[in-house]
Amino acid sequence: MSHNEKPRVPRRKRTVPELPDGYVSRQRLLNALDRAAPEAAMMVCAPAGSGKTLVLAEWLRSGGLGSAAWLSLDAADNDQYRFRSALLDALTPAAPDVHDFDAASPSFLADLVDALDTLPEPLRFVLDDAHELVATEPLRDVEQLLRLRPRGLRLVLSTRWDPPLPLARLRLSGRLADLRSDHLRFQPDEAAALLTSEGVPIGPEQVDRLVARTEGWASGLRLAAETLRGGAEFTGTDPTVSAYLVDEVLAPLSEEERQFLREISVCESVSASLATALSDRSDAGELLAHLEHRTAMLFRTGAGRRIYRLHTLLRAHLLADLMLRTPRRVPALHRRAAEWLRARHQAGDAVSHALEAGDAALVADLLRRHALDLLLAGEHDVLRRARAALSDDVVGDDPWLALTGALEHLDAARPGAARAQVTLAERAWPREPSRELHALRGLVDSRFAHAAGSLAGDIDAVAEQGSALSAMTLLESGQALLASGRAVEARRPVESTLAFARAHGHGHLEQQCLTALAGVAAATGDFRAMAALAHDADELAETHGWRDTVTGAKTSLILASGALLRADTSVCLAEVDRASRVLATTDGLGDLTLLAATLEGAARFDGGQRSAGLRRMTDARVAEGPAPLPDGIVALAAVCEHDAATRLGRGETARDVLAWARERIPSAAEILLVRASTQVVLGRDGHARNLLRPLLDGAVDPVLAWTPVTAWLLEAEIALRCGEDVRARRAVAKALGPAERQGVLRPLVTAAPEVLDLALLDVPGGHRFTTDLRQARAVRGRQPDAVALTERERTVLRLLPTVRSLDEIAGDLMVSPNTVKTHVRALYRKLGVGSRREAVRSAVRRGLVDS
Repeated sequence: MSHNEKPRVPRRKRTVPELPDGYVSRQRLLNALDRAAPEAAMMVCAPAGSGKTLVLAEWLRSGGLGSAAWLSLDAADNDQYRFRSALLDALTPAAPDVHDFDAASPSFLADLVDALDTLPEPLRFVLDDAHELVATEPLRDVEQLLRLRPRGLRLVLSTRWDPPLPLARLRLSGRLADLRSDHLRFQPDEAAALLTSEGVPIGPEQVDRLVARTEGWASGLRLAAETLRGGAEFTGTDPTVSAYLVDEVLAPLSEEERQFLREISVCESVSASLATALSDRSDAGELLAHLEHRTAMLFRTGAGRRIYRLHTLLRAHLLADLMLRTPRRVPALHRRAAEWLRARHQAGDAVSHALEAGDAALVADLLRRHALDLLLAGEHDVLRRARAALSDDVVGDDPWLALTGALEHLDAARPGAARAQVTLAERAWPREPSRELHALRGLVDSRFAHAAGSLAGDIDAVAEQGSALSAMTLLESGQALLASGRAVEARRPVESTLAFARAHGHGHLEQQCLTALAGVAAATGDFRAMAALAHDADELAETHGWRDTVTGAKTSLILASGALLRADTSVCLAEVDRASRVLATTDGLGDLTLLAATLEGAARFDGGQRSAGLRRMTDARVAEGPAPLPDGIVALAAVCEHDAATRLGRGETARDVLAWARERIPSAAEILLVRASTQVVLGRDGHARNLLRPLLDGAVDPVLAWTPVTAWLLEAEIALRCGEDVRARRAVAKALGPAERQGVLRPLVTAAPEVLDLALLDVPGGHRFTTDLRQARAVRGRQPDAVALTERERTVLRLLPTVRSLDEIAGDLMVSPNTVKTHVRALYRKLGVGSRREAVRSAVRRGLVDS
């Protein structure tokens, strides 16, 4: 075509596209386009089907920021004269002076820049499908426009991959802003709107799963909507998805490039070295970098951006295509990946690929070498799948495999399954076991002993120092010391293990250590440190999906304990609920089950569900078997349930609790505390003081660090009743000191109202502790005084809300009417009321009867 004959540019190439029906506007992207500096060009770079064209069309059609122009590029525009002519046609409506410019003139670009410099208002000009430009001349023209920056022009390049332009220099100088794949991905709320517009309204959880599967890719979501609308499940390998990927993403690639992508698709992510091992190509690194630009669905990730990852849907298509074309090659590629990963100590991924290869011998070998490391790293799913792939014969012939399997089961609180593994190990036990095998058996035995409530001996001496086995043994010794009440001694081995875990990147071991240290802090009365350590452990659990493990349940119960002591019943109940869901799937964790029930019952009692709260604690205690329990759990259960039973006048329950606790912790200060509280309710202040004296003098040791706080508050209550105000204030001061240091509110909030009033007078104003105490009191309200009722009085009280007369009640109970009247008068006196109606109201308010 002669340059004297100007080529015709179709109207559709220079017209801003129409927005389709049901189009979902995404204001955050429009805002990002608006925010770009006026002097900067913009590049919108994302794979095919990301919604680039429609977003830019909406931006231009939304008005504001001056006039707009559009040019859709194609392969024909690699002819410079045709490209320049198309530019002029697209720009003429906004800049009429350029209409007669000669596209062949040597001064074309200078004339064009001068004309754009003098525009009366800014011009937003989109070059769509800029990746179509590959010829030197039109690319040089675009580079000149970017470099010279006409004052009236805001140039936007829309492309599937970075064009061969000096982009880094432009970005560094602030002349180029980017909107890339990460920005264009649909967020869950945007995806929900898109699916609704496509006639597929689904729930939030389904939307989240779909966004994860499609990575927010616009075309992926639309193809998913088409599948779902037809009533089928969207798998990501649907024919419509595959066809789109073949046509729009893979078609421009050579068969050699497509085969390379198929081979690396067996891995979720690859480095250049791993890609070389899979493909046998020495140029794999260069090819990865090339394909990143050519497809925009191969992404660099990780530190240093040296790891590549295929888009989820593209990988699924490539892997399915590989299995269809060369099914025998797939296991071989997985085996290569496993060997490469094993050589680089990436055991979890190596096992996963060995499983995909169906190579049981390789799986067994990897487990022999790395099962402990996988346990410490929290690779529970990999271990479960690996064990399921091995036959009993393979495990039974190898005591190391059997014992590491026992540890897995013990970690998940499945003692029965663990014992079965130990039996297999014993059958295959060698005459001369290695040092490490002997150490592993010692660790397993210690775990069983710990679970049974006894403390194992020193088992660390036979484990190689600095090994995973040594670390597990050291942690076990610390946890056993903690369970036996030797918290101070437990701290050092647990802290040493924590340092090992962090140095070696064993996240699950780190979580276990943090949880154990939180238990040490709780036992030593440092409840603020307890909460901080448990919070750190919980963050690790949430990040890695370990909340549904036994350690995750322990962490939740520690957080629940802290919330109960802060008088935060809602948080306490939420944490207990989370832990209870895990405990329901385990066996042999009666101590944690009782702890969860105690915390739940106490929180419900504190929150106003008084009868239900007491019932929860009582049922759990009665259901608990004779197995040994940690002293701390026994003390907590006894104090909380006895307090609730006393306040509700359930004397028989209170006596049962005391008898149960005395069998387990006979010399603990908490036994004196619960006995003294009973005497206070019965009005025997002198006897109560005699019981409290050894506790207040420090002659007996408490199991719970906050027990002295409760004891001093009980002493203050006795003093006030005896008219000894000075003694009462002194006792309150003795309670406030440790309560503030520990951050403990519950003993104060649950104390007698007059004692709490006195405490609020004595705490310093403006302190955080004071504020928290006032807020806790306001949330909970003033608790009614405890009353001591006889069993017969409680029976009569339960019948008072009925319509029966006293004579009828006497008949029901088979006693004389005078006896019932005597009990009623005693009830009125104890409740401080003068009528049957008032007695019922008072009983409901106190939780003595259900509403």
